[in-house]
Amino acid sequence: MNNAEQIEYWNGKAGETWVRMQERMDHALTPVTAALLSLAAPQPGDHILDIGCGAGETTLALAAAAVEDGLVIGVDISEPLLERARQRAEELLSDADFRCVDAATFDDAADGFDLVVSRFGVMFFADPAAAFANLWRLARPGARLCFACWQAPFENLWAMLPTQLLADVLPPDPRYDPHAPGPFAFADPERVAGILADAGWQNPVFHALPFAMVMGEGADPVAAAVNFALRIGPAARAVRDAGPDVEAIARTRLAAAFAAHLADGQVGLPATVWLITAEA
Repeated sequence: MNNAEQIEYWNGKAGETWVRMQERMDHALTPVTAALLSLAAPQPGDHILDIGCGAGETTLALAAAAVEDGLVIGVDISEPLLERARQRAEELLSDADFRCVDAATFDDAADGFDLVVSRFGVMFFADPAAAFANLWRLARPGARLCFACWQAPFENLWAMLPTQLLADVLPPDPRYDPHAPGPFAFADPERVAGILADAGWQNPVFHALPFAMVMGEGADPVAAAVNFALRIGPAARAVRDAGPDVEAIARTRLAAAFAAHLADGQVGLPATVWLITAEA
């Protein structure tokens, strides 16, 4: 999708779905969030920019670390998700500031940022080189960049299993491009390192983080995992567009597959991300 399509997508049903799934998604990504915040190491007084902040999970944690002397701005293109983020900030009496703006063109930096963070928000830039160059311009000298992005699809069974199971009932995507804006656009570390270097960021370091993506738990973990997969992930939109007959097939096949991954009351599937750091 190009940038206009991304904005339309995240302000439509997709944004509303992610609002409804916010608690479950934050829970599923707990290992990533914890590792990202530890690596970012926000300090009291830091000026921090959170890219693709969504419903605010990371922004609110960063604001708690920056305390009163700091400044934390979360930016996203989805108004439904930002509305949820602002609601959470009000509930927590947080000073986090949420703005509906494209990080690729954001220019309200005041004195610049000490830390630029993102949990899965940077892989959707229409022009990643220009976007990271803009983020570099917003950074103070010596500022830190720290973000999480998915590794290759074959390293993320949580996303690929539904697609594999339903390949015979879903139409192939003729536009598929591994570098096009999307969840796996930053899977290639050499490509990402080149983008960062061209944009001015120095000393990139890539940390691999494997974890289990908890897709279902509770009274019926398998059913919960099926519902998760049909709302979040590469196959979700395709199944929805294909209609109720395909959805019925998907539910049967996914239930059987997820049952094989049920352990200790949870359905968890392998996932792997890159945690990437660099300096301005």
